[in-house]
Amino acid sequence: MSLQLLLAYSLITWLTAATPGPAVLLALRNGATRGFRAGFFSTLGNQLGLLLLAGASILGLGVILHTSAWLFTLVKWVGAAYLVYLGTRMLLARGGLELESPDRGEAPPASDAQMLRLGLWVSLTNPKAILFFGALFPQFVQTEQPLLPQFATLVSLSVCASVSCLLTYVWLASRARRWLQRPRAALWINRVAGSVFIGFGLVLAGLRRTSA
Repeated sequence: MSLQLLLAYSLITWLTAATPGPAVLLALRNGATRGFRAGFFSTLGNQLGLLLLAGASILGLGVILHTSAWLFTLVKWVGAAYLVYLGTRMLLARGGLELESPDRGEAPPASDAQMLRLGLWVSLTNPKAILFFGALFPQFVQTEQPLLPQFATLVSLSVCASVSCLLTYVWLASRARRWLQRPRAALWINRVAGSVFIGFGLVLAGLRRTSA
Protein backbone atom coordinates (compact mmCIF):
# COMPACT_ATOMS: atom_id res chain seq x y z
CA MET A 1 0.00 0.00 0.00
CA SER A 2 1.47 3.33 -1.08
CA LEU A 3 2.24 6.19 1.28
CA GLN A 4 -0.20 8.42 -0.60
CA LEU A 5 -3.06 6.00 0.05
CA LEU A 6 -2.16 5.72 3.73
CA LEU A 7 -2.05 9.51 4.13
CA ALA A 8 -5.38 9.93 2.34
CA TYR A 9 -7.04 7.26 4.48
CA SER A 10 -5.55 8.74 7.65
CA LEU A 11 -6.92 12.17 6.81
CA ILE A 12 -10.40 10.81 6.18
CA THR A 13 -10.47 8.79 9.39
CA TRP A 14 -9.14 11.68 11.49
CA LEU A 15 -11.77 14.05 10.14
CA THR A 16 -14.47 11.46 10.71
CA ALA A 17 -13.33 10.73 14.28
CA ALA A 18 -13.17 14.43 15.17
CA THR A 19 -16.65 15.16 13.86
CA PRO A 20 -19.21 15.33 16.70
CA GLY A 21 -21.33 12.20 16.89
CA PRO A 22 -22.63 9.77 19.51
CA ALA A 23 -19.14 8.57 20.51
CA VAL A 24 -17.78 12.11 20.84
CA LEU A 25 -20.76 13.28 22.87
CA LEU A 26 -20.51 10.25 25.15
CA ALA A 27 -16.79 10.93 25.68
CA LEU A 28 -17.47 14.58 26.51
CA ARG A 29 -20.26 13.73 28.88
CA ASN A 30 -18.39 11.00 30.73
CA GLY A 31 -15.30 13.18 31.01
CA ALA A 32 -17.35 16.03 32.44
CA THR A 33 -19.49 14.00 34.83
CA ARG A 34 -17.19 11.21 36.01
CA GLY A 35 -13.68 12.26 35.08
CA PHE A 36 -10.95 11.01 32.78
CA ARG A 37 -11.00 7.39 33.97
CA ALA A 38 -14.67 6.89 33.10
CA GLY A 39 -14.15 8.58 29.75
CA PHE A 40 -11.14 6.37 29.09
CA PHE A 41 -13.10 3.17 29.65
CA SER A 42 -16.08 4.31 27.60
CA THR A 43 -13.59 5.15 24.83
CA LEU A 44 -12.04 1.70 25.21
CA GLY A 45 -15.47 0.12 24.84
CA ASN A 46 -16.10 2.24 21.79
CA GLN A 47 -12.89 0.96 20.21
CA LEU A 48 -13.85 -2.65 20.88
CA GLY A 49 -17.08 -1.97 19.06
CA LEU A 50 -15.17 -0.29 16.25
CA LEU A 51 -12.97 -3.36 15.86
CA LEU A 52 -16.01 -5.65 15.76
CA LEU A 53 -17.73 -3.48 13.16
CA ALA A 54 -14.58 -3.31 11.05
CA GLY A 55 -14.23 -7.08 11.26
CA ALA A 56 -17.87 -7.53 10.31
CA SER A 57 -17.39 -5.25 7.34
CA ILE A 58 -14.32 -7.16 6.24
CA LEU A 59 -16.25 -10.42 6.46
CA GLY A 60 -18.95 -9.05 4.21
CA LEU A 61 -21.55 -7.70 6.59
CA GLY A 62 -21.30 -4.34 4.89
CA VAL A 63 -22.44 -5.97 1.65
CA ILE A 64 -25.27 -7.73 3.48
CA LEU A 65 -26.53 -4.46 4.93
CA HIS A 66 -26.56 -2.95 1.46
CA THR A 67 -28.49 -5.85 -0.05
CA SER A 68 -30.69 -7.17 2.78
CA ALA A 69 -33.54 -4.78 3.54
CA TRP A 70 -34.81 -6.55 6.65
CA LEU A 71 -31.37 -6.85 8.26
CA PHE A 72 -30.53 -3.23 7.59
CA THR A 73 -33.91 -2.17 8.97
CA LEU A 74 -33.38 -4.25 12.12
CA VAL A 75 -29.93 -2.81 12.86
CA LYS A 76 -31.12 0.67 11.96
CA TRP A 77 -34.05 0.65 14.35
CA VAL A 78 -32.10 -0.91 17.23
CA GLY A 79 -29.43 1.77 16.93
CA ALA A 80 -31.95 4.57 16.49
CA ALA A 81 -34.06 3.48 19.46
CA TYR A 82 -31.06 3.30 21.79
CA LEU A 83 -29.76 6.72 20.80
CA VAL A 84 -33.22 8.24 21.30
CA TYR A 85 -33.41 6.50 24.69
CA LEU A 86 -30.05 7.95 25.77
CA GLY A 87 -31.08 11.39 24.56
CA THR A 88 -34.38 11.23 26.41
CA ARG A 89 -32.61 10.25 29.65
CA MET A 90 -30.31 13.25 29.25
CA LEU A 91 -33.18 15.65 28.58
CA LEU A 92 -35.01 14.41 31.67
CA ALA A 93 -31.94 14.73 33.93
CA ARG A 94 -32.19 17.59 36.44
CA GLY A 95 -29.57 19.63 38.25
CA GLY A 96 -26.51 17.72 37.08
CA LEU A 97 -24.98 15.74 34.29
CA GLU A 98 -26.22 12.27 35.10
CA LEU A 99 -26.56 9.12 33.11
CA GLU A 100 -27.77 6.83 35.85
CA SER A 101 -30.79 7.55 38.08
CA PRO A 102 -31.36 11.16 37.00
CA ASP A 103 -34.20 11.60 39.48
CA ARG A 104 -32.27 10.61 42.60
CA GLY A 105 -29.79 13.42 43.04
CA GLU A 106 -26.14 12.64 42.41
CA ALA A 107 -25.54 9.65 40.17
CA PRO A 108 -23.90 6.65 41.84
CA PRO A 109 -20.32 5.88 40.78
CA ALA A 110 -20.16 3.81 37.63
CA SER A 111 -17.71 0.93 37.40
CA ASP A 112 -15.09 0.64 34.71
CA ALA A 113 -17.01 -2.31 33.28
CA GLN A 114 -20.21 -0.27 33.08
CA MET A 115 -18.45 2.51 31.20
CA LEU A 116 -16.81 0.01 28.87
CA ARG A 117 -20.15 -1.66 28.11
CA LEU A 118 -21.80 1.69 27.49
CA GLY A 119 -19.12 2.73 25.01
CA LEU A 120 -19.29 -0.66 23.34
CA TRP A 121 -23.06 -0.51 22.97
CA VAL A 122 -23.08 3.03 21.57
CA SER A 123 -20.52 1.92 18.98
CA LEU A 124 -22.31 -1.29 18.02
CA THR A 125 -25.69 0.38 17.61
CA ASN A 126 -24.45 2.69 14.86
CA PRO A 127 -24.88 0.83 11.54
CA LYS A 128 -23.36 3.76 9.66
CA ALA A 129 -19.95 2.60 10.88
CA ILE A 130 -20.35 -0.70 9.03
CA LEU A 131 -21.46 1.09 5.88
CA PHE A 132 -18.55 3.52 6.28
CA PHE A 133 -15.99 0.73 6.44
CA GLY A 134 -17.73 -1.19 3.68
CA ALA A 135 -17.60 1.84 1.42
CA LEU A 136 -14.12 3.03 2.36
CA PHE A 137 -12.05 -0.15 2.44
CA PRO A 138 -12.46 -1.02 -1.26
CA GLN A 139 -11.17 2.43 -2.23
CA PHE A 140 -7.80 1.85 -0.55
CA VAL A 141 -7.20 -1.89 -0.76
CA GLN A 142 -4.91 -2.98 -3.59
CA THR A 143 -6.13 -6.36 -4.78
CA GLU A 144 -2.77 -7.36 -6.23
CA GLN A 145 -1.27 -7.33 -2.73
CA PRO A 146 -2.07 -9.56 0.29
CA LEU A 147 -5.37 -8.37 1.72
CA LEU A 148 -5.03 -9.21 5.41
CA PRO A 149 -2.05 -6.89 6.11
CA GLN A 150 -3.83 -4.09 4.29
CA PHE A 151 -7.04 -4.54 6.27
CA ALA A 152 -5.04 -4.69 9.50
CA THR A 153 -3.29 -1.43 8.61
CA LEU A 154 -6.51 0.37 7.75
CA VAL A 155 -8.28 -0.79 10.90
CA SER A 156 -5.28 0.20 13.04
CA LEU A 157 -5.28 3.69 11.55
CA SER A 158 -9.01 4.01 12.24
CA VAL A 159 -8.60 2.96 15.87
CA CYS A 160 -5.64 5.30 16.41
CA ALA A 161 -7.57 8.24 14.98
CA SER A 162 -10.64 7.46 17.07
CA VAL A 163 -8.73 6.91 20.33
CA SER A 164 -6.69 10.08 20.03
CA CYS A 165 -9.70 12.24 19.17
CA LEU A 166 -12.01 10.79 21.83
CA LEU A 167 -9.41 10.94 24.60
CA THR A 168 -8.67 14.55 23.68
CA TYR A 169 -12.36 15.33 24.10
CA VAL A 170 -12.42 13.40 27.40
CA TRP A 171 -9.40 15.30 28.71
CA LEU A 172 -10.83 18.69 27.75
CA ALA A 173 -14.15 17.83 29.38
CA SER A 174 -12.49 16.53 32.56
CA ARG A 175 -10.45 19.75 32.91
CA ALA A 176 -13.67 21.78 32.88
CA ARG A 177 -15.46 19.28 35.11
CA ARG A 178 -16.25 21.65 38.01
CA TRP A 179 -17.76 24.27 35.73
CA LEU A 180 -19.66 21.70 33.71
CA GLN A 181 -21.19 20.20 36.84
CA ARG A 182 -22.79 23.47 37.95
CA PRO A 183 -26.57 23.00 37.85
CA ARG A 184 -27.16 25.60 35.14
CA ALA A 185 -24.28 24.43 32.96
CA ALA A 186 -25.24 20.81 33.49
CA LEU A 187 -28.85 21.53 32.55
CA TRP A 188 -27.85 23.06 29.24
CA ILE A 189 -25.32 20.34 28.48
CA ASN A 190 -27.98 17.74 29.15
CA ARG A 191 -30.35 19.58 26.83
CA VAL A 192 -27.82 19.95 24.04
CA ALA A 193 -26.35 16.44 24.34
CA GLY A 194 -29.78 14.87 24.73
CA SER A 195 -31.15 16.72 21.72
CA VAL A 196 -28.18 15.73 19.58
CA PHE A 197 -28.44 12.08 20.62
CA ILE A 198 -32.13 12.10 19.74
CA GLY A 199 -31.28 13.82 16.48
CA PHE A 200 -28.74 11.15 15.58
CA GLY A 201 -31.30 8.49 16.45
CA LEU A 202 -33.87 10.07 14.16
CA VAL A 203 -31.28 10.41 11.39
CA LEU A 204 -30.48 6.71 11.69
CA ALA A 205 -34.18 5.91 11.60
CA GLY A 206 -34.50 7.93 8.41
CA LEU A 207 -31.62 6.31 6.59
CA ARG A 208 -32.55 4.75 3.29
CA ARG A 209 -30.89 1.61 2.11
CA THR A 210 -28.68 2.46 -0.84
CA SER A 211 -29.11 0.41 -3.96
CA ALA A 212 -26.42 -2.12 -4.74
